[in-house]
Amino acid sequence: MVALLVLPGLAILLAPAIWLILGRPRFLPIAKVEISSEEASDRLSSSISIIIPARNEQSNIVNLLESINKQTLLAAEVIVVDDHSSDKTASIASSLGARVISSDSLPDGWMGKPWACQQGAESADQRNWLLFLDADLTLEAEAIASLQKLANTSHGVHSVCPYHKTKKPYEQLSAFFNVLMLAGVNAFGSRQSSSEQSALFGQCMMISAEQYQQVNGHNAVKNKTLENFHLAKELHRLNISCSCYLGKGVINMRMFPTGLRELWQSWKKGFSGAASHTSGNTLFISSLWITGMMFTIVCLIVLLSTQYSSLFAIFTTAAYIIHSLQCFIIFKLAGQFSLWNALLFPISLLFYQVLFFSSVIDKKRGKSTHWKGRKIH
Repeated sequence: MVALLVLPGLAILLAPAIWLILGRPRFLPIAKVEISSEEASDRLSSSISIIIPARNEQSNIVNLLESINKQTLLAAEVIVVDDHSSDKTASIASSLGARVISSDSLPDGWMGKPWACQQGAESADQRNWLLFLDADLTLEAEAIASLQKLANTSHGVHSVCPYHKTKKPYEQLSAFFNVLMLAGVNAFGSRQSSSEQSALFGQCMMISAEQYQQVNGHNAVKNKTLENFHLAKELHRLNISCSCYLGKGVINMRMFPTGLRELWQSWKKGFSGAASHTSGNTLFISSLWITGMMFTIVCLIVLLSTQYSSLFAIFTTAAYIIHSLQCFIIFKLAGQFSLWNALLFPISLLFYQVLFFSSVIDKKRGKSTHWKGRKIH
């Protein structure tokens, strides 16, 4: 009897592991700026230069630039680096007030995004803070004001994980990827020291021009797929602090509007690589949490397929409820994930496992991964 309770018992015991690495979530403080209709045409500008690397982003760039134009505190300048797009990215960006730079040919030894970011930074006003944004983001009206306040009151480099907005059912499958991305930066652990060597979120990163030059810009990570992890290491080496925040209510992203294929390819291109840059402690704790949920799934299958004692059924049910409720709370830190997604967490978890191990196997076989027409690795 006791042996039958080991698996569901372990599932319950492992459930709290996630709070060791996400127990201190830190949200970007919102700075309210009240603007009357009479003052709208005279809004002050910040000391933030926005740099947006963009390759075939015509479906995303409209939403981002329109949200930038509606800020209560305007950006000092908005620079879109058109990375050889074959669509209307450049013309759309120009029509919405951005300064568009046509990227030079990709030099040997450079990856596409670092090269676009480097060119944008070099053309920006060097007196400003440099804010690098992915094209699939949108900003709430107070976003630039909130980032400006952060720049005025805190030193070092700041990055924000955008809140993942979802609209279609298949987008719910990103839940575990988003949560483990939060955990992977090692910034929100229950111990204060967990953020001392944190990574950065590449989707939204703000650095002063002076510190950017000090670290040699994206040239320092020119051949890296996950440039945010490598750039953070270079900054830590120079004793420049890195601070991470959650963007709920301020900065949003819509990652995969075109379908499940885009979702699969995007997570596959980077997630196994991200694991190799995540601290061993964070990987171990994440694995414990996932193992607890996998134990729960196994117990549920056993319970539904055979007859077991009522005590086993109680323990299994308790494990399932605990993990479901915990997923609901954790998922909400990362994005707009539904209660049903949490209650049916085995679906998203098994999808995560299949994609992750598929990526690992492809990497070991030396199979190339392509993204937007370029070879990633």
